[in-house]
This record gives sequence, C-alpha cells and structure tokens, in this order.
Amino acid sequence: MSSRREFLQVMAGGAGLLALGPWTARAARKIPFGLQLYSLRHQLQKDVPGTLTQVKAMGFNLVETAGTYGMSVPDFAAALKTAGLTARSGHFPFEKLRDDPAGAVREAKVLGAEFLVCAWIPHEGTFSREHVEKAASAFNGAARAAKAEGMRFAYHLHGYEFRPSPEGTLFDTLVAQTAKDGVNFEVDVLWALAGGVDPAKLIEKLAGRVPLTHLKDMRKGTVYTAPVASLPDDTNVVLGTGVLDFPAILKASEKAGVEIHFLEDEHPQSIAQLPQSLKYLHGLAG
Repeated sequence: MSSRREFLQVMAGGAGLLALGPWTARAARKIPFGLQLYSLRHQLQKDVPGTLTQVKAMGFNLVETAGTYGMSVPDFAAALKTAGLTARSGHFPFEKLRDDPAGAVREAKVLGAEFLVCAWIPHEGTFSREHVEKAASAFNGAARAAKAEGMRFAYHLHGYEFRPSPEGTLFDTLVAQTAKDGVNFEVDVLWALAGGVDPAKLIEKLAGRVPLTHLKDMRKGTVYTAPVASLPDDTNVVLGTGVLDFPAILKASEKAGVEIHFLEDEHPQSIAQLPQSLKYLHGLAG
C-alpha cells in the first residue's frame, strides 16, 4: 500500500448472522459507522463538494479524512460542514507526525477531528525491528502532542507488522514500546487478516487501545502469502460478500471499546459498493 503513503505525502503538500442473535443488534447500534474518504479519492480529486454531498446522501454522517485534495485545511473543513459531515478522525503522513506533531494537531483541530492517525510506517525492503523502534518513538511523541490538546493518536495497521519478533510479532513489539495511555490502534480488518491474524481476536487483544476500525472485505479466492500489505484494489468487495467474519468483528469491537467503525473500500467502483456495504451493516442490526 505504498500508494496510500505517496497519496498522503502529496496531500500533505498543497461488517452466520442469525446464529449470533441479539448482541449483533446492540453492537451495530452502539458503534456508529463512518467513511474513510480515501475510498472516494478519485472522485474527490475532481469534485470535493459534489463528492461530499454524495457521501452524505449514502447515509454517512461521520468521516475520516486522508488529505484535503488540493484545498487548504480551512476550506476543506468548510466543505465538510456545508455537506453536513463531521470529521472525527484524520490520517496524517508519518513524517508530519514525527517532525511537526504540533502542526498536525493544529490541522486536525481545524478539521474538527478528535483522532490523529498514522496510516503507514515508511520502510524500504522488509519491515524490521529498527523500523518499529523509530516508529514507536515518533508515535509516543505524536501521542503526547495530541493529548496536550485534548486529542488522541492512533496507528492504522497494514499487515507488514506481523512478522516474527521475540515479543511474538513486530506488531506486538510496537504495542509494547508505545505508551498504553497515549498510542491507540486503528484495526483495518482486511489488513489484519492479510497479516496472518484473526481480526476479531486482535481487536479483543487490544481492548482499551482500539477506538477505531476500518471495515473492508476481501474477495473470496484471493491468493496471498501472509504477511502481506499490498493487494489489488479490486480485491475489496461489498461487506458480507467476501471472507471476513463481520458478526464476530462487531462482537469483539463491542467488548473491546471500539468507538467508531470507518468503512473503507479501495475498489475502483467503491462509490457503487459502499451503499451496499452500509446496508449490510445496518442489516446486522435488524
């Protein structure tokens, strides 16, 4: 997913249903569903106001940002407000969070966001313990800057972190080296699976430190060797039609204290798939 990293750098510059019973309804009603705007990056690059109006029309009220598509932060914040959308979270490049966490906090505040999220740890070649140690230092610093302004920091996992380490995996190492009271995690359920772990079990394991998720589904028959952090965009499918166990994920999320589920769909036809995914999730609530 280096494309996301590159995308953010550029922008910095300018879901067995019946068997699970009543808890499913409680979980789906309790935790709101938002949209990670990266899902509509191609449309936003052409028409921000029109695309945000479409997001609202789909039934979303909450969004998570990933850049401002050529607009200034204040202008993008105004466009969100005009569309009736609230940005609860925003993705920022690693370098910005490492080198200018105060600046990232200021931009997040203008957007109205509560969470600052890092979407990618830069690395060349195989992800290593050295990358983890550098990231942990940067994340602890960003978390302190966010906390000082009444905000929160989270890291969005991407799959490459699940290589072996003395602590279990490099992701376990990252968890151990970051502040429990400052560094949170945004579990992307597809990338957790692609990393070789059960997303629901991971969410349970991170209870108290996983306020956010990314809900996306993987096409049945997708071939990969875990851990992997890159798959073709068209392997993203409508929630509930792929291989992810969303009833189990929602159940684990309720127990673990997840506050917001952000849908993300990187498929070229995401604008058509997202309403179906949202309908599926609401269907879990009966």
